[in-house]
Amino acid sequence: MNLFNTITNRYKMIFICLLSSMIFLQGCFSTETKNIEDYKYAVIYTDMFEKAVIHLYNEKGKFLSKHKTKYRGMPLGAFMERPIHMNNKVYYANPQSKYNTNEFILEFNKSNLQIKEIPNEEKIAPTVWTVDKEFAYMSGGDLTSSDLAKTNIATGKQVASTELKGQAIHMIEHSDKLYVLTFIHSNPDDIYGIINVINKKDLSLIETIKIDDMMYSSDMELVDNDLFLVKTSDGKDNQSNELIKINLMNKKIEKITLPFKSLSDMHVHKDHIFITQGDIQREPTEKKIAKLHLNSSKIDVFTTEIENYVSYIHEDQFITSDGTKIQIYNLDNFKKEKEFKLEGDESLFTSFFIND
Repeated sequence: MNLFNTITNRYKMIFICLLSSMIFLQGCFSTETKNIEDYKYAVIYTDMFEKAVIHLYNEKGKFLSKHKTKYRGMPLGAFMERPIHMNNKVYYANPQSKYNTNEFILEFNKSNLQIKEIPNEEKIAPTVWTVDKEFAYMSGGDLTSSDLAKTNIATGKQVASTELKGQAIHMIEHSDKLYVLTFIHSNPDDIYGIINVINKKDLSLIETIKIDDMMYSSDMELVDNDLFLVKTSDGKDNQSNELIKINLMNKKIEKITLPFKSLSDMHVHKDHIFITQGDIQREPTEKKIAKLHLNSSKIDVFTTEIENYVSYIHEDQFITSDGTKIQIYNLDNFKKEKEFKLEGDESLFTSFFIND
């Protein structure tokens, strides 16, 4: 009888402990979910040694909560640091942390902030990458060649790979093609770029387009049949103020002169391209924004109050951050509509994304 009572009491205790734990966890989960559901902006703080922390803010700029991750350095070390948004997910490069290289890109689920690694089998620490609805495309290499891999996002299985001539600097996808910009450094007196047009299905090379006198590009966008490249520096590594326009049908190359240097990111919106000014080392700039009218080639210039380290065009607004605050501007006249201060360590700010 005593033994029966002892066993019965033990099971009661176990049941009570389990029930208490479930109630506690449910309470924690409900609080966390509420914050996650309510957030509009997610701000990332990290460096190569510090694990990334994500701060969440609502649409009014109120701080909601912070969430720790196990990843360091995102997206530092990549040529392409700006995230890509697809299917309620946001993708980031994470090629290096501490003293290690990482052979994957990261997928954030915006709904619950769960992070998934998208790997490759070529031992590529992706500094150049893109995604579509089904696959991730990752590239990295040295001054002579770059590997390119294609991975199924759902399964994590690599399905194709190839090698490209030159160092991969940028990549975008559209329809059934990839456009990969590589640079050829074999002759220091003749450094130039190559647009590699690639079949997305099997990564076979369709054609190449040569771009003379160019060492680096910080961004690339496709508008109809025209490919636009930011010419960040020329073949002698001098800062440039040129936008390169390549017609993919007749291969005609046109140079568009902008009224400032230190060119950074491009944003395509309706019949315009917005080009931000920014320094790769985050040195101070004039904080200029060029608005290129695609139908007339007219260029308007605006100035923001803060550096545009990370920026978006979202719902007809220009949204930007320098790590100390987020500011929102009217796209027509670039008058500031709203701003709010960020709570995190400015020196660890690397990026932010918007929860649609």
